[in-house]
This record gives sequence, C-alpha cells and structure tokens, in this order.
Amino acid sequence: MATTIRPGQFSDFHAVGRRTGLEADLAGQEFLTHCPPDLPPRHRIVALLGTTDDKGEASPAKDGWFVSDFYLFHHLLSPETSQLEPNQIWLTSEDPESLITKYKEYLHGDAQGDRRVVLDRAMLRTIVDGGRVRVVPRDMLLERFMNTVREQVTKARSREEHLVLLIFGHGTREYGVEVANAILQIANLRRVLRDTPDVTIFTTSCYSGGWLVFPDQRGKHLNATAIAAAGPDDVSSSWPQSGSIGRASGSLAASGILRCLIDTETEERLVAHNAHDIVSGNGVTDTMKHPTYIQFAKSIHDSIKSMGLLGSTQQIYFSAENDEWETSYRPRLGLPLVSYEAKWNALRKVNPSPSSVNAPTTSRSGGRPLKRLKYLAQEYLESKPGADNLAPNLSLHGSLKRVLRGEMLPKEEVEELTEMTAYRLGSMYEADYLRKMVGLQYPSIFDIDATSVIAALPTSRAIENHETRMLLLKLDINTTPIGIRRPYDKPLHYLTLALTETLSSQESIDAHIREMVTKKRAWFRFIYQAWQGHRVSHDQNVRMSRRAFLEAFKSMKIGQ
Repeated sequence: MATTIRPGQFSDFHAVGRRTGLEADLAGQEFLTHCPPDLPPRHRIVALLGTTDDKGEASPAKDGWFVSDFYLFHHLLSPETSQLEPNQIWLTSEDPESLITKYKEYLHGDAQGDRRVVLDRAMLRTIVDGGRVRVVPRDMLLERFMNTVREQVTKARSREEHLVLLIFGHGTREYGVEVANAILQIANLRRVLRDTPDVTIFTTSCYSGGWLVFPDQRGKHLNATAIAAAGPDDVSSSWPQSGSIGRASGSLAASGILRCLIDTETEERLVAHNAHDIVSGNGVTDTMKHPTYIQFAKSIHDSIKSMGLLGSTQQIYFSAENDEWETSYRPRLGLPLVSYEAKWNALRKVNPSPSSVNAPTTSRSGGRPLKRLKYLAQEYLESKPGADNLAPNLSLHGSLKRVLRGEMLPKEEVEELTEMTAYRLGSMYEADYLRKMVGLQYPSIFDIDATSVIAALPTSRAIENHETRMLLLKLDINTTPIGIRRPYDKPLHYLTLALTETLSSQESIDAHIREMVTKKRAWFRFIYQAWQGHRVSHDQNVRMSRRAFLEAFKSMKIGQ
C-alpha cells in the first residue's frame, strides 16, 4: 500500500510552494513518499565559498565551518574518474594550501561523535590534481561566480543537464550572501538563471529561506529545487566548538543532508540485495521504490531535529521546482550518483572532543585594554546573547571565551572585540529602553534568549512576526553604528517578540513602533544612565570607547 505525507501535519517542516512562496501553497495536499526509480541526472556543479581569511576569519575557530562545508561537499561529489571537460567548478578566494599552512586541518561533524578531516596536507595533492577548485582574487570572486553560473547555465541548457549551485557564506538580513567584500543578491542570481529548468540550490547562509519565500523585484519567485539552512528571519548553526581547541566543524544542515544521503543509499542497497523479484511481469515491484523528494526533505528535517537542543532551533526550508514533490529524490536534487558512505568513511577520523566548556573568569591581566574587554565579555555572555554555535555568534563568543580563559591576543584583535562587544551590549540596552518607553509589559532583554523563544512559536505566527520585524528594520529602530559589519539580531528579535506578544493588532503594533522612533531621540542622552551600576561603566577608557557608538546615534536622521 502506497504511503503519503501531508506537509501541513508538521508544524516546523517548511516545504514552501513556488506559486506564492508560502507553505499554504501545499495546504491539504498529500504526496507519495516513494516512487519508481528514475535515471540519475547528468549534472553540472558550481560551488561558491564566500568566506575569506581577512583578519583570520577562515580560522576553524571562527568562520572556518563554512570552509569545512565547502570541502566536505567537494570530496563527496568528486567524480570517480578524470574528465576532459570538468563539469564541476568550485570557486574560492582562499588558496587551500595557504589555509592548510596556517590552520593545519579542517574537520566536519560533531566534536563528540563521528568527525572527519575534510582538508589537510595529505588531501592537497588530490584537490590540486582534480582541477575543480579555482582560486580567485577576493575583489573578483562575486563577478567570477556570476560569469561562471551564466556560462554553466548555457551549457546545461544545451546539453539537458541538471545545474547544482552550492553557496557557503554569511547571509544578510536583506537575503544576500557575503562574497568576500561584495554581496550576492537573489535578484541578480535569478536574472542569470532566468527560466532554466532543472536547477538545485543548496545554501547554509543565515536568512536563506528568504530566497524561497519572497519574490524578487519583479514579483517572481525563484522556481528551483532548493534547500536553505535557515528561515527568512533565522540564522544558521554550526556544530558547537570543541572543548579542546575551540574548533567548529561544519554546519548542522550539511551533516543532516549527508546523513540522509547515506541512510537512503544504505536502505536502497539492502532492498536490492534482498529482492530477487526486482522486475516482474508488470514491471518494477514495490521493493525497488525510491524515496520521493518530499520524503527526502522530511528525512533531512527529522535528522536535524534529532540533533538535540542544537537541531531543535534550526529552521530549514525546502522548495521543489514547479512544485513537483513526488519526483524521485535523485533526479530532483541533481546530485551525482556516488557512494556517499564510502567517501565519508574514507576520510580520516578524529577522536571525539568534549563540547565547549564555560570559561573561567580568572585569568592573567594583560593590561587595561584586555581588562576592559574582560569586563565587557563577562557582562555580555551573562546576558543570554544566543547560542554559541549560531553563525553570527560563533567567532565572537569563541574569542571572548578564550579571553576569559586567559589567552593573550594581539592589540588589534582586542580593540576589534571590544568594539563589537560594546556595540552588542549597547544595542541590548537600547532595545530594553525603547520597550520601557512605549509601555510594553514584557521581560527584560537580558532575561530572554529571543532566538529560542521564536523557534518555539507555532508556524502560524511567522507571518505576523515577519511583518513586525520588517517595519522595525525599515524604520531602523535598532541602530547599527558605522563600521559594524554584521548587525546583532537579538534586539530586533526581542522587540518583535515584545510587540507581537503583548499587543493584539497589527495597527497597535505599527503605532508603538512609530512611537519608538520618537523615543530614540532621547536614547543617546539616556545611554550613560542605562549603563550605570555596572562595573564596566566606571572605567574611563570604556566610556571613551563608547563615543563612536553615541556619535552614530547623533548622526542619524531620526524619524525620517
């Protein structure tokens, strides 16, 4: 008897339609979980690593988990034999040999479980000889990627091949992806893809679900099969940093996909081994049915959700080209037919490491700048700033914990960490102040992990929260000082919650947000008082370091 799946039965399974970009497109529909096998697709792959090693950001203790994802898939998808014309192009601005020389190795997987080396000196010759990795100057990386996609689209169309795009890098609130010093926008990519059939996109970027939910400037949705590792208002997560050397080893989403590829491959192999009646007089029997794409997507969802507290807050979004969810998962994904389990097992295994531990607060002095940073770090880490393994937090939290453990850092890094930590604390005080000034009876921002609260809300609340969030963004309620590259999301999420949880209508929410705009005029006069009573506020150098933050407020055209 055929089994089916109804996406709407699962509150946090985000299968979105290509008509409006909403889960409501699939409301009430049932899809088969298995179907007859289909021919594996001929494929073309273009992969992009937007992360750079500027200021050491490609370190495995910082944003190197994007590097781990990139080289995991490079290894898994590598062809068994060399080809005269490569059909895989992997673009990065960072020479793998330079990364290995500087950081020794990159791992992928759970530090407390099965973790493998995906880039080290022993693998370098294979990578170089394969000729698929192309190193491009940082200022040319985005342009080269777009030109490469344009070129591969033409070839895929003419040869009836499936085009697979893999994109690794930090996402922006406006649904872009950081590519070295530039931003990849969905509208630009959509113009290149046009109406190309058989396109699959996988990205681990924060907010990447926005690519599937929201139309481009012409009001058209991206009609592609896609797996996005975060919702439109959510950030993506890496595996937690190890307790030994503070290394994060790839994303939860990438591990979830790998697990499902291996499990499905294993299941199909067992079925084929046990079935002696694969072909009957009526054709293919039920024993040789393959999972449909909807079933494979649900399996990825279940795999990530099974990762304990880590996976419970991770939101992953799926779409299917032309809403064809009942196609066999292999043709729908467009991935090459390889032995994923054998390739994973071929990687060198690394012994488990304890998860990251809480940092002790006693350490060497290191002078007044380092003391100042320690005061800020302790206050910040006690403010429920969000999980350490969230993409925007991993680098900062890991560095602050190393500082509190007593590590000595270069002066420039201490200054950068101080600026970022002071900004995040200041932005939380700002949000708490605005909430109080408009009379919202809601717990303090310092008592709430906003990301976890939002993740626990029913899906029906997502649209309301998104509308509120977008108005807060439009009116720039949460100020980001000049020079801060990645805005801190907790204040934005917190005010969204405070408004939607305490007010009964969107009209009332809009009115309170506009009142916040007027209250911001007083914020830069209030900020020093808001910080009184905290030991850090009595350090004269700390007060001076806030001057840039205050000047950013004063330079704003508030209310416009």
